[in-house]
Amino acid sequence: MTPRFPPGVPCHGRILELPKPAFPKRLCLLVEDALYEFEAAPGLLQGLAEGDLVEFQVDAGQKLTSLAREGGPGPQGFDSGGDALRWRRPGDSPARMALLRLRGRVLGELRAYFADEGFLEVDTPVLVPAPSPEAQLAPLRGGDSYLITSPEFQLKRMLVGGCEKIFRIGPVFRGGEAGRHHNPEFTMLEWYRAHRDLEAMARDLESLLARLAPLATPSIMAEDPCWPDNAELSSALGRRPFARATIAELFQRQLGMQLQGVTTAKALREAALGAGLAEAADLPGDFEQAFFTLWDQIEPHLGPQPLLVCEWPAPLASLARLKAEDSTVAERMELYAGGLELANGFAELTDGAEQRRRFEADLETRRARGLPVPPLDEKFLAALGQGMPPAAGMALGVERLVMLLGGATHIRQVLPFAWDER
Repeated sequence: MTPRFPPGVPCHGRILELPKPAFPKRLCLLVEDALYEFEAAPGLLQGLAEGDLVEFQVDAGQKLTSLAREGGPGPQGFDSGGDALRWRRPGDSPARMALLRLRGRVLGELRAYFADEGFLEVDTPVLVPAPSPEAQLAPLRGGDSYLITSPEFQLKRMLVGGCEKIFRIGPVFRGGEAGRHHNPEFTMLEWYRAHRDLEAMARDLESLLARLAPLATPSIMAEDPCWPDNAELSSALGRRPFARATIAELFQRQLGMQLQGVTTAKALREAALGAGLAEAADLPGDFEQAFFTLWDQIEPHLGPQPLLVCEWPAPLASLARLKAEDSTVAERMELYAGGLELANGFAELTDGAEQRRRFEADLETRRARGLPVPPLDEKFLAALGQGMPPAAGMALGVERLVMLLGGATHIRQVLPFAWDER
């Protein structure tokens, strides 16, 4: 990369390589996340070592005119595996720092969209007295409280209190979730519209991704020529409406299974046997576990284009209401794109008694699986009892969205600090 620094203006960097006998004039400086080479007269290098932080100046020909140490490693020497290169390691394309800059742009565009739509941004507690009891979640303790797995309960209490269009962007925590697409702490965007349905959530998703699509185009390559060319993705994100498929359609298409009306583990196993699936006899006796054993065969084949997956089986309703015309499915919608599950939304259940029944069923499932049994959020249930307006909500994983736009292959690339880097 050809260096372009203003002549006579102090600039700052880190020495990664001093001149060696084979390359007697080559000095390698890391400036932000870009690597530059300079010819350096021996007199400028006195007292400097690899890893040192330096202030430097160049002339109009981009030749070094001054080089002074500002700080750097102590007597132990330079650790190339530490924080000095964690976010801007040479050879990473794009550099992690570049992905973090993209993350900042994404957060700005998300907030701008909701501001344009007249939403109120709110903060909600990170520590709560009771987490979601859903069996697939592993809440983390924080003293005598729990770290939130989602701000859902608190945001819905605000809907009860009269807020009609609200969103939150902030950290959530889920134990046991680590891997290429998972980090136990991640950033969630969650928003709600009172007196709206899932179609409003679909339109929000389509508008949001269309707004973000330019960030996936080669225009960013002006800053980093190694940035992946995501022009095709950008085009796909900008096309509306997104394709849709029901869960029943996907099971029929991918596995040859008839899922319509199936709401028990026994019926699910019978449908799998009827489709001739080899693993049918070994499916778990729990509906959720059996379903996702089969879903894991479908998800990798959903394709790169944005797809809204609708009408999930009633046992997976969670906090969603059931369809009025077909109580075997829930008004639940998930967005997939580029092989990633990006968002999950509901037409919200507002019946406090039914929500309590579901929560108590979740606790029974946790007991049956030998999982910790947390307390129920009585303030949330009491709020539902006071009357929550009809509403729809959606939660979107910010890191996965940045992964999609930036072509990252691991969630740690788009996190300032991954779980093992805290």
